[in-house]
Amino acid sequence: MAIIGIDLGTTNSLVTVWRGGQIELVPNAFGEYLTPSVVSVGKDGEVHVGRVAKEMLITNPENTFAEFKRNIGTEYRYGTAKKYTSEDLSSFVLRKLREDAENYLGEPVTEAVISVPAYFNDDKRCATKNAGLLAGLRVERLINEPSAVALKHHIGKAESETFIIFDFGGGTLDVSLVEAFENMVEIQAVAGDNYLGGKDFNEIIAKDFYEENHIMENLLSGAEKGIVIKEAEALKWELSGKNKAERRIRLGGAEYRMRMTNQHLIHISAELFKRMSKPIRQVINDSGIQPDEIDQLILVGGSSKMPIVAQYLKTLLDIPVIVEANPDESIAMGVGIAAAIKERTGDVKDMILADICPFSLGTEIYDGSFSPIIERNDTLPCSKTETYVTVRDNQTVMTFPIYQGDNLIAKENLLLGTMEVSNLPKAPKGSVGASVTFLYDINGILDIRIKSNGQVLHKVIMNKKIGLSEEALQKRLEELRQMTLSPLEDEKNLFLMERAQRLYRECSPQVREYIVRQLMVFRSVLENGQGREVREAYVRFSIYLDAVEENKFDFDGFDESFFRDDRYADEDD
Repeated sequence: MAIIGIDLGTTNSLVTVWRGGQIELVPNAFGEYLTPSVVSVGKDGEVHVGRVAKEMLITNPENTFAEFKRNIGTEYRYGTAKKYTSEDLSSFVLRKLREDAENYLGEPVTEAVISVPAYFNDDKRCATKNAGLLAGLRVERLINEPSAVALKHHIGKAESETFIIFDFGGGTLDVSLVEAFENMVEIQAVAGDNYLGGKDFNEIIAKDFYEENHIMENLLSGAEKGIVIKEAEALKWELSGKNKAERRIRLGGAEYRMRMTNQHLIHISAELFKRMSKPIRQVINDSGIQPDEIDQLILVGGSSKMPIVAQYLKTLLDIPVIVEANPDESIAMGVGIAAAIKERTGDVKDMILADICPFSLGTEIYDGSFSPIIERNDTLPCSKTETYVTVRDNQTVMTFPIYQGDNLIAKENLLLGTMEVSNLPKAPKGSVGASVTFLYDINGILDIRIKSNGQVLHKVIMNKKIGLSEEALQKRLEELRQMTLSPLEDEKNLFLMERAQRLYRECSPQVREYIVRQLMVFRSVLENGQGREVREAYVRFSIYLDAVEENKFDFDGFDESFFRDDRYADEDD
């Protein structure tokens, strides 16, 4: 039974499997590899995931949720009548990916390796595992996203190389500095920003649109805001191949222009670019590797398709900046390789990934400061011991709050648990001590042993809310099972109807009339037709909607702009 690899992304998710000596991307019901990480809940509790749900961001915004990965591991709740955690919503995406894999492989799938941002803390990692459990998957191994890319990049290579992985996705940025040789991939340092991604460029473009057209955002409906964000994202991707782009948007019966150049996008996004440079600086400083020792910077993640990002990075370091051929797929391919390594199968079974601890682990000492025992960027698995002594005369108890993080003030870090040594002999301060040993493994399990005055305390901290209890898990599983995913055979037809409703909102009254007519015809065939008749109606309606989409906007020509790229030379001449 195969172990699948899952890239659970903020914007899109993918699933892979190692089969026949190579890594394979698993297609969804639409024959696509990218499944939008969007979940929509219907009135009767039916759940839609992916392309259909993405359309419902506009047609059913109150019950449709996206970008929830950013809040995984927190108490944030989504929804109005019924509340969902990010774990719940992520579990629907994972369940959909699992079902796609089962359909593709023709066998049950029960285990997965899932990627997470390198800078995810213990709460977020645990919540990701919980989401896997709720989706019916055993998740023993999580892999940092840039580590997965490093595996994919180095597989099949024997030469030594030092490189930076700049993983810029829809919602998060991860940066890793890697040294690799023969069958060894060793992560030297990681840094990142859990709240920086392509989503932020979409929001900045939308904000600029509101300001240029004097629109009060707070007066718009949820559906109208969804239209603006969707068009902002589309405009952003147009700028990946042009120096100037324009969209036309209908809001409240009026038509507006959304215009942007790469030059202007750079100007309004200055703070985002500054934030991009910080993790690069940090990994270089943490690793002790000099910039001139780095061979190249590799750009992956969907947002790396933006040419202004690669152009900016070229100004930071005097090294080649390489954009992966399929940056959306790089993480998923690497996770699939990691799953094969775990399964000890194929040509990759002897590859070794030496990953690191992304955050320091330690305890609070007498003055409230944080005392690291395992430092950030220590190679995993890692075992370290520190000795602590009493700080008061006749002290009989020593308390050790266990924290994860890198803030000087202990309480500003993430509390994982507390251990206490009691019944210590009364003695002058400093004369009674405790030896504290931390063992942290690649699966995120922290094993703690404290020895003092003949006592030995042992505690394994997986997370203060690791997994749910068996009773709680079964209860939550039962609740989520009752919310069934939409059948695969209905998904394509439903997608077309939702797409039609979305276009109806965006088009002029004249076009709306034709959309309604075509939608009524299609619904009639679905209700009364069968087999070939339904398939032909699907094709006709799909072609019609493609034509509406293509002719909806009027684009002007464009002149030379501030942003220069050789790929655009013919356009500028």
